[in-house]
Amino acid sequence: MSDSPRLQRIRTIDPSVPSNNYANITDDLPRRHCSLLFQLRSGHAPLNKFLHRIAKSPTAQCQQCNEREESTHHFIMSCHKYARQRAALRAAAGSQATNLQYLLSNVHGIKELLKYIARTRRLEPIFGDVTPPDPKEG
Repeated sequence: MSDSPRLQRIRTIDPSVPSNNYANITDDLPRRHCSLLFQLRSGHAPLNKFLHRIAKSPTAQCQQCNEREESTHHFIMSCHKYARQRAALRAAAGSQATNLQYLLSNVHGIKELLKYIARTRRLEPIFGDVTPPDPKEG
């Protein structure tokens, strides 16, 4: 299991894997949020780089900017199409907004990342509105 490329990919995001850390930080989130986060962490999110690899997209290219492959890193950290949404993420998460590991494995980072994803509406057709639930409503 330790030789798995998926495990190695996830360890770049969360070095504590395997552990209960992911379960603990996602315990209060709806299932679709947990599914999305796991897919982003493992590199299996429905973005063109992965979809092209499984023959579900004709290209790995980002359809928003046509400059790079649409990977998790590109979608969250660098696609200029989402500069406005990323600015809001940076305003909320501060300097940690440039740390993908933080955004995918810290409770506050995940909350702000989900808001970013909801604002982009990029994954809405698959996951619906992924705005994190307000803890006061729970």
